Amino acid sequence: MIPLARRRPGSITGFAVLFFAGALLTFAHGITDLAARQTALEASLPAVPWSEDAVIVWQSMWLSIALIPVAMVWLSGVRFARWMVTVMALVKLANLLATGGGGMIDWAAMLLGLIAVALLFTPASSRWFAQRAEANPAPLR
Repeated sequence: MIPLARRRPGSITGFAVLFFAGALLTFAHGITDLAARQTALEASLPAVPWSEDAVIVWQSMWLSIALIPVAMVWLSGVRFARWMVTVMALVKLANLLATGGGGMIDWAAMLLGLIAVALLFTPASSRWFAQRAEANPAPLR
């Protein structure tokens, strides 16, 4: 883990803020209209007996999963995370386009995610990932 006191480039912090904001927006949208979200989940996953509690757990799970790449980039500077997030965003975009798109909230969250991904490929971000590889080599003992 990179020390919290170490200064991060604005693009890395911007990624973390935007990516989390997109996930939080999706979470809030799902939580504020549980009945609609439950109906959508029942249509897409009919084998699961959906209740309001199950929908809340589902939404919370996806919010938690979104924090994993944020931690990988912002806390650990893992190079692989840059490509993982890129692939995830492209798959999400393809799914959104293939399903005819969602509402305004879905597109806003997607836009935040795409901007966040773009920030991972700025020169400052590239230096961040390169410095992380050089700093703090972990000896095997």
